[in-house]
Amino acid sequence: MSSSGSLRIACIASGLGQIRRGLEAWMGQLALHLQSQPEVQSEAWGGGRTFPQSCPSHRIRLIHRDSVVLRGVPWHYRYHVEQMSAVIPIAWTLRRRRMHIAFCADPSLAWNVKRLRRWHGAKVIFSDGMRLSPRWLQDYDGVHLLAPYYLEEAHPLVRPERFDRFFAVPYFVDTRFFHPALPEARAKIRARLGATTETRMALTVGPVGTDSSKRLDHIAQELARTGDPRWRLLSVGGDEAGADAVRQRCVEALADRVHFLGSLPRESLPEIYQASDVYTLGALAEPFSIAILEALATGLPVIHHHYPVTQWITGDAGRAVDMTVTGAAAEVFQQFSLATEAGRTAGEAALRLTGIRYTPEVVVRQLIQHFHRLLGQSSTG
Repeated sequence: MSSSGSLRIACIASGLGQIRRGLEAWMGQLALHLQSQPEVQSEAWGGGRTFPQSCPSHRIRLIHRDSVVLRGVPWHYRYHVEQMSAVIPIAWTLRRRRMHIAFCADPSLAWNVKRLRRWHGAKVIFSDGMRLSPRWLQDYDGVHLLAPYYLEEAHPLVRPERFDRFFAVPYFVDTRFFHPALPEARAKIRARLGATTETRMALTVGPVGTDSSKRLDHIAQELARTGDPRWRLLSVGGDEAGADAVRQRCVEALADRVHFLGSLPRESLPEIYQASDVYTLGALAEPFSIAILEALATGLPVIHHHYPVTQWITGDAGRAVDMTVTGAAAEVFQQFSLATEAGRTAGEAALRLTGIRYTPEVVVRQLIQHFHRLLGQSSTG
């Protein structure tokens, strides 16, 4: 500990300050909420320029994944270069600022910062949002998993003396930002999107393409199979490899009833959720979807594949179907939206679950408890 007694935490993501969604956005918000806790000093570290207001931050000099020098290189190589270019600057800053904890979710970056921990002196805790091998993870000072199911999976694969380095705490959602709209406001938002009172809108948030296996085209085809022309599909997210083919299949299924909104600024997202009737995801094994938490906080029912982690995330607010079976989701769309009693009941369950499990206050308190516990353990291996 520092002389002041504060717990000094660096929340690190190489794309933080540049990438506006996913783990980068969550790391920035985490630093902000940690900073509000007594006896905690947190900072947001990343390679961008736009950090959360009211939160100390540090810009890391690195080669950004979208740099012109990496143009034409596959995404995973660009991401790796970005991470590796940040290793030495981050290790140096950890040492200079005498940080207690380096909390990071970038695998190449975290692994190499871990190798230098005797020099910089910080505990390196990896936040595993990618479902990496527990055997590979066990050498970290701490491993943050996102659901109890992952902790159960890790148990038989990790050396017994190292299992106490693993802990499960979910992501959180900013409930001051994502929340239901009053009926009159919701009607106005929907009208701006061209929806009538009869329109049913299914929302999905994530990249359009094939790299991340979101399976947007499957959702479009299932909505078409309902035979109900009231359904529209809203897609929020940028393009990745295979985007053109996915978009074509979606249009073939729904024609002008599919709307590709592209990458939207964070401040525009709450209204998109508020205008929707159901959130849906076609992925077969989503590690942990922050967008689902945003949907739950808005009071939306969620339709997803019967994957145990997603089922735990949504609880009574979700309806699990077999997204590999033609027509399985189509039937559920007709039964499970805010236009039906079952959907409205699920929406109420979504708000209750959010308050119990996914608020920043609940999640940050759990993380701090684990951080304090891990600081008392030695770094070996």
